[in-house]
Amino acid sequence: MICEDFIMLGRTVPEPNKDGRVFVCSAGYSPELRSLIRIYPLSRYGGPKRWSMNRIALQRNPKDSRPESWKLAGDTNENHNQINMLFTTFDMIRGQERHDILDVDQLWVNSIKEANERRLSLALIEPKGIPSITYDENPNSPDHPQMKLFDEGLPETEGAKRFPYQPRMHFDDDKGSHKLMLRDWGCYERMRKAPGQFDLDECLSLGRDSRLLIGNLNSHRTSWLVISVLNIGMAQLSILDGAA
Repeated sequence: MICEDFIMLGRTVPEPNKDGRVFVCSAGYSPELRSLIRIYPLSRYGGPKRWSMNRIALQRNPKDSRPESWKLAGDTNENHNQINMLFTTFDMIRGQERHDILDVDQLWVNSIKEANERRLSLALIEPKGIPSITYDENPNSPDHPQMKLFDEGLPETEGAKRFPYQPRMHFDDDKGSHKLMLRDWGCYERMRKAPGQFDLDECLSLGRDSRLLIGNLNSHRTSWLVISVLNIGMAQLSILDGAA
């Protein structure tokens, strides 16, 4: 399938695969298909920016039966690091256009319960009130201060497990309260560049106009995480908007 109008909405922090490669999961929207799309795996190198519109050839991912899931046509072990060059970016979506493009009822849910009932694997949700972020301590991280005291011989880790603190997004929906893992790559880049600064709320410009792109896990389809925060229709942009 050739997707002529894939709009990148979020990419997750790179994670190592069993074969040693490092993969990125992305999610976006196609106005032509009127559907959210997951493209996985991507390389960590040279991917399209958030809110870019792209032309890309896709094929079904044989390891993922979720209807929103696709992979890049032609991806192999040998060329994986260069696979993101297959994206052709031809436009950027800005300002009010973001709100207008995503003003499609079937993309949105009022609760995670509704997303599960509809058997969705990607959805957009409007939190009730202003979402917030807390940080779970990860004492097994090689970058944790306690582990650094005994860092000799520690195994190398990549991805979210590398970080001494794991951000979680707190928000309410129509059916309850949630504390979901936040896996936005830009957030982890911020934590890498500014360790010890717990300022992701500010960096993401969290407010009443913030919307969340959420996705479930392939192996646990009622478990959800936040892929990205979308401040749609706002003049003010997140400082992480152009990151990762």
